[in-house]
Amino acid sequence: MFERVSKLKRDNNKNSSKANLNNLKTIQIPTYILKDRTLAVLESITEYLKEEKKHSYHEIAEILNRDDRTIWTVYYRAKQKRKNATRAVLISKTPKISLPSKIFQNRSLAVLEAAVEFLKEKKDMTYHEIASALNRDDRTIWTVHSRTKKKRRQNERAK
Repeated sequence: MFERVSKLKRDNNKNSSKANLNNLKTIQIPTYILKDRTLAVLESITEYLKEEKKHSYHEIAEILNRDDRTIWTVYYRAKQKRKNATRAVLISKTPKISLPSKIFQNRSLAVLEAAVEFLKEKKDMTYHEIASALNRDDRTIWTVHSRTKKKRRQNERAK
């Protein structure tokens, strides 16, 4: 009897943790956090998830498909950069755009590449609109998107 109750509790915990993980992977990340050029893209996302959304390092690692130690290091590096600079709040004139956290799960693309690919392919934004939303140069966005398409072609050939 005791074994059956323990098994039911374990199964229930597994199901609730799977549901919780699915909820974590559907988080929307606003593009305005990527406008601050003092931080790298992954640093900005990690800082946002840690400070604004109050997620643990492990939860952030699950959301972004990264190692817990990587997330801790990225967050620590962001905090070091913030020590000397005040946090710049950049108000965008573009409509608020969100990125689904699941686009960062694919490790074959860099974080910026995943964001640009999503905005270009799924949201049908122009290079200029993406550049404005992410506070980058239009040519940088074109280059990132071109690199992403090249990686996708190489991955398809490898299969």
